Amino acid sequence: MNDANAQAAQDSHDDVGDIHALMETLNHWAPDDSEANHLLLVSFTTLGGGEQRDKVQFALEDVFVNFARSRAGSVFRLSGLDTAVMVKMAEFNRMETMMDLKVDVMRVIQNLLPEHFSEVDQTRLIRPIDLKYKLDTAKRFLEAYGDRSKETGTDGGTDRPLNMQDIQRLRDALRKLGPKEFGKRYIQSQTAAMIKPGQPAKSAMTEYFVGVNLLKESVLRGVDIRGTGNVFNQLTLTFDQALLYCLGAVTGGRTKTSLNMNVETVFTNAFEHFLREGGDAGLTGVIIEFRQENMLQHFGQFQTACDLIQKRGGTVAIDNVQPETLGIVNLHRLNVKMAKIMWNADAEEVVMQAEKDIRAMQDGGTVMVMAHVDDQQAVDLGHKLGISLFQGYHVDGLLNGGQKG
Repeated sequence: MNDANAQAAQDSHDDVGDIHALMETLNHWAPDDSEANHLLLVSFTTLGGGEQRDKVQFALEDVFVNFARSRAGSVFRLSGLDTAVMVKMAEFNRMETMMDLKVDVMRVIQNLLPEHFSEVDQTRLIRPIDLKYKLDTAKRFLEAYGDRSKETGTDGGTDRPLNMQDIQRLRDALRKLGPKEFGKRYIQSQTAAMIKPGQPAKSAMTEYFVGVNLLKESVLRGVDIRGTGNVFNQLTLTFDQALLYCLGAVTGGRTKTSLNMNVETVFTNAFEHFLREGGDAGLTGVIIEFRQENMLQHFGQFQTACDLIQKRGGTVAIDNVQPETLGIVNLHRLNVKMAKIMWNADAEEVVMQAEKDIRAMQDGGTVMVMAHVDDQQAVDLGHKLGISLFQGYHVDGLLNGGQKG
């Protein structure tokens, strides 16, 4: 890029706003006053990048700015690699417009970070929100975005890459603090609720997890936990082991407890110790969740893990089931008792197209849960499909406020 082009690109990036500017824009948005009518949320929650991140961010912002300018729009940087693009889209060309942006974004990743290309979840890369109908949803998303970014470690700062010394620091902290204090400081939870039409939400089960946001404020301060390969894998296994080690001190009991972990963790000493702690009750009342992509990556080990969990009285659940993959993996044939469908604002049509697959899994004994629920639309759609279990920020609000679903 020559000096003139570089300066022009930099000038265009000066027009990029931040999350506060976006919130201010949404607070004053009205359909009669603005040509832009959709908010596109572009997120790379698992993308690493290291030293290349600034270069990638600059190239991506160039794509976003050019895309927005041609559609009466504007760009807002939410974090290092999370961006909101406010644009004008018509119903007849919405899918084509989003595909244009997705292709441009993926081209940047392939050119600058080819080793990370396969990690990009294209089904969740771009989330559209129609502001005419879901302005409140967009506002709620932004209000919760800070917490979400911290929870996933994607606050986009100038953190250095993760290394094995960081994992050892985490293990040392766990050993030094012990299960009660470590659990008090770093174990978080989110409750899934039973919501039936016209009835108040009722707590059904609680998922426990290591609060990455809390660790990044202390033990892992200044560390970019996103990454690939063995180091990142060792980090996630260490999170699992910490959760198993501390759970008893946090909950006082296992009933209606849900744990999200890697398939590999079932074969560790930490899990064996967790089984022994359960005594005769074993895993009764415990739900073990495996992410769908992790299950497929280690399918042989997954089947063995399922046998062990079910033999000890536990329940196997599959987390992170993308709407586009419903029916591709026949979960009820795998003897999976629960599956979490990831909701997003553009998922209604895809989920309804998979209604027969959902019904088949339900008939086979698999309980379906709608997760990442951040609006009432997800609850209403779930009810149409016979789903009554929901989890997400909107559900948290219903439980805290006692409103009806």
